Amino acid sequence: MPEKTRILVLEDSHDDAELVRRLLWKANPDFEFTLASDKDSFLYALNQFDPNVILADNSLPQFCAREALEIARRQIPEIPFILVTGSVSEEFAAEIIKLGADDYILKDRLIRLPSAIEMAMKQRKAGQEKRQAQEGHRKSDERFQTLSKATKDAVWEWNLLTGEIWWNESCYTLLGYDPKLSAPGPDSWSKRIHPSDRTKVMARLKGIIKNGVPSWEDEFRIRLIDGSYGTVLERAYIVEDDCGEPVRVIGALVNITEKKKMEEERLTSKMEQQREVSRVILQAQEVERNDLGMELHDNINQILAAVNLKLAFFLEEPDGNLEIIEICRTDLKKAIMEARNLSNHMVMPRFSEMNLKDELEMLIQNYSADRIVRLDFNIANEKDISSAIKGALFRVAQEQLTNIVKHAGASEIEMHLSVKARKISMTIQDNGVGFDIQQKRKGIGFTNIYNRVESYNGIADITSMPGKGCILSLSIPPTC
Repeated sequence: MPEKTRILVLEDSHDDAELVRRLLWKANPDFEFTLASDKDSFLYALNQFDPNVILADNSLPQFCAREALEIARRQIPEIPFILVTGSVSEEFAAEIIKLGADDYILKDRLIRLPSAIEMAMKQRKAGQEKRQAQEGHRKSDERFQTLSKATKDAVWEWNLLTGEIWWNESCYTLLGYDPKLSAPGPDSWSKRIHPSDRTKVMARLKGIIKNGVPSWEDEFRIRLIDGSYGTVLERAYIVEDDCGEPVRVIGALVNITEKKKMEEERLTSKMEQQREVSRVILQAQEVERNDLGMELHDNINQILAAVNLKLAFFLEEPDGNLEIIEICRTDLKKAIMEARNLSNHMVMPRFSEMNLKDELEMLIQNYSADRIVRLDFNIANEKDISSAIKGALFRVAQEQLTNIVKHAGASEIEMHLSVKARKISMTIQDNGVGFDIQQKRKGIGFTNIYNRVESYNGIADITSMPGKGCILSLSIPPTC
């Protein structure tokens, strides 16, 4: 429900006050009315009644409209004040309007009073809203100026109505201009933009009004104060008027040259690491192929060659040499066993179907002929471990057991697997001859282990000393 208009009438004639009240009631009965007849009652009404409009007679005993206007403007600056009087000179009317009255009405022309009140209230409201908007803009500009001084970013503003451009101090510093001079226009500073980026930057600036883009963020290269090209990140926002038309563009340039250099260096380093990993993988594949060839040539091939010779001799001299067939059968079984062992070494178990503990136990059996190999498997639920991680753990175990058999001369090997801090912990320890970690850590076998573990976001470490055996320990997330 709209609030009633409160009207304060300063009048010492009750008849005239009643005449005003009735006239206003006929025009609009939705108002409240109070009467003050002297200075004290006027001050009281200002404080207690909180009027929306003041109607004042020109002359009261020991009190006049001019003094009432001065008091009203001090206490309620925005309240409409209308002089209602029997007679007044044109000079006085002009003076009272100049002092801040909104209008004056002669008592013999009161018919104009309702419209005068309505007009005065509208004008006061419009003026108040305008001043509030101006104050809001002033505070906004003040905050903007303060922020532009506090930040290290190069802040700029482009007035689309006047074409005027403003820069903060950091903008002058970044682009190498004299801050004592006015900010140059786009035709001047755009020459500093790298030729490959200039077209897109200028096209965007020229298309702001047509496209109505509310904001943008982009990178481009620009010549800095030292003459070199650097990369800046630009963010800009369009400010619109009440009709939705763009009137200003506010933006900021951030020098990200060092950040881009660091990103490029990290990318180069990462690419080099990838190349190194690829080289190591290729070397490992060559070593694996050589080992396979040697196993086939020096072991299985030699057994089969001997069987072939023995069978050829038997075919030439079958009488009395039947035991040769039995010897050949024994040799063939040995060749089949060697081939099976070699196959198990080369082929990855299908961990989507196989159990890691069982596969490790089978792996250990291949290395248990001349030494003691123990497995401590303390993982309750293998379902939480992905097949890829199981494969990585199996290959690490296989690689390290092979290293120990070939180089360590160990009589005992212990392998421990457990879950710690939501990661799988694996340790393989032997009592072999040990080695100088600084010399051996770059070997292909250890490099394969490190690369395999790190590729799954894990950490591996090898501890060893001559005569003190070796400990391989790693920690790896259960899923990749």
